[in-house]
Amino acid sequence: MNSSIRNRLLTILFIFGLGTYALLPTIRYAMMDEKSVSNLSSDQKDYFESRSIKQGLDLKGGIYIVLEVDLPQLIDNLAKNKDKNFDNFLDELKVEYNNSSIDFFTVFENIADDSNLKLPRYFINYGKTKDQIITELSLQSEDSIKRVIEIIQNRVDQFGVAEPTIQKQGNNRVIVELAGIEDPERARDLLQSTALLELMIVKNVESTNSIIRQIDSIISSYNQNENVEEDEINELFQSDVNSEFSLSSLLISVGGNLAISSENLDTLKDILLQENVKQILEATNSTLLTSDSSLMLINEIGEEEEFYTLYHLFDNAELTGGVIEDAQMRLSQAGVTAGQAVVEVEMNSEGSREWARITGANINNRIAIVLDKKVHMAPVIRGQIFGGGTVIEGLDSIEEAEDIAIVLRAGALPVPVTIAEERTVGASLGADSISKGTLSMAIGLLLVVIFIVMFYKMSGLIASFSVLWTLILLLGVLALLEATLTLPGIAGLILTVGMSVDANVIIFERIKEELRNGKSVRAAIDSGYERAIRTIVDANLTTGIAAAVLYQYGSGPIKGFATVLFWGIIVSMFTAIIVTRFVFDFVTTTKNIEKLSI
Repeated sequence: MNSSIRNRLLTILFIFGLGTYALLPTIRYAMMDEKSVSNLSSDQKDYFESRSIKQGLDLKGGIYIVLEVDLPQLIDNLAKNKDKNFDNFLDELKVEYNNSSIDFFTVFENIADDSNLKLPRYFINYGKTKDQIITELSLQSEDSIKRVIEIIQNRVDQFGVAEPTIQKQGNNRVIVELAGIEDPERARDLLQSTALLELMIVKNVESTNSIIRQIDSIISSYNQNENVEEDEINELFQSDVNSEFSLSSLLISVGGNLAISSENLDTLKDILLQENVKQILEATNSTLLTSDSSLMLINEIGEEEEFYTLYHLFDNAELTGGVIEDAQMRLSQAGVTAGQAVVEVEMNSEGSREWARITGANINNRIAIVLDKKVHMAPVIRGQIFGGGTVIEGLDSIEEAEDIAIVLRAGALPVPVTIAEERTVGASLGADSISKGTLSMAIGLLLVVIFIVMFYKMSGLIASFSVLWTLILLLGVLALLEATLTLPGIAGLILTVGMSVDANVIIFERIKEELRNGKSVRAAIDSGYERAIRTIVDANLTTGIAAAVLYQYGSGPIKGFATVLFWGIIVSMFTAIIVTRFVFDFVTTTKNIEKLSI
């Protein structure tokens, strides 16, 4: 064996060995039954999952969610100097937009024109004319959606989902595909949570009693108004209203705090939405929020009833989540919360300075830790806190603490999102797709091998060997790249089989043509490969360009197909040109062959 043949053999064996090594964990993991998988340690499971070919949503199962960005709420957040006219405009905008398929800012402009709304009054920071303001608001909308996608990506990455698909759809929607999710409810909460963290001072008892008396007075005036019909009052408060009805009648005292029954939460919400009540709260810089978790108490008739703590807070937040540098779930080590899950928060230098100022100025006052307008805890400030560290307690589980830490690290969404569409793909459907895809690939491969062996005889066997190794090497490349295999990806594998055979057919036909021209076997092989290479490269180059375009502009399954197609081109060219050429050269140099079986 000459040195050229030996070096090529070693190179080919090395590549084959690397491909087999990369594919081995996938094969071993796929052959394990459920019991064997459950017996694996966490390290072993992580090893197999990280080294195996990842499966997409259509193969592994999971959830498909379409999130819709609340653009009317974004407009509300950006507006200044809001008044009754703007509130009416916003209400009409929400209704019209939800019932229309027209672009949001077209609806926005039409309603603003119809209601003669003076946009510069509310959006002076974004321009002086209507067109300038709408253009700037549209840019703000696009920027918000980009930030939503980035934040959701960060959350999903920390949640531990392999190869998620997150992409923009239209002007206000985001598609999220999470393969292999075992807890869809937790994933939904994680995606939707705005993660708006606010630190707000709790008002004293005198202020709380005063605001309740004022609200009771408003309710009493409604009850005594002769022009208000009884059915309108009942609809307003969703209860039978009498002269004794009041906010204070809905509340009880629990351990120095006020609490409200879960059955009365809707009534409380209706009260707080009344215009006169909103004016009082605004005038006194107040807001009323409930706790995130409930407590079970025995009511007057001896039954267990669910209550939520009601907090009276200063409306302006002393500090927000924008100053958070890190947030980690920990198990508390001391006090009455020992063993319970907490979230330790670290602030940046600016936040640390503000936190020290706030705690120093409010010693012996309570400060509420508010996440998404729900109070998680309201401890008393015993002394000034330096260093920017604080702890969020009162969490129900380790999973809740982990999720809160994730969203705090990733940042708050700039605007709320809602789930517009959701689909769940069961693992059984994925398994069925894999089995049918594998069967179709096996049938296709078998038919190709039968055809090429019948048509090209022994040379067909060499080509079949290269096709088989094309599949093995391609799967090994996908495992090394940690790529995700989807159902279109399986279609790409089947297409690669055809492309690999196509290259061999071109080479074999060239060799046969040279043999017919009277050349020797050795010369025919050399000439056949020489003349076929340009054709093969040209054909595969154009296909490779198409695959690159699909990968760049496609998404989800399209990218999966493009990835398999691109690497399939490279691998098939290697096996068709390098591997089969080596076999022919090896046979013709070691044996004196006068006739080629082709």
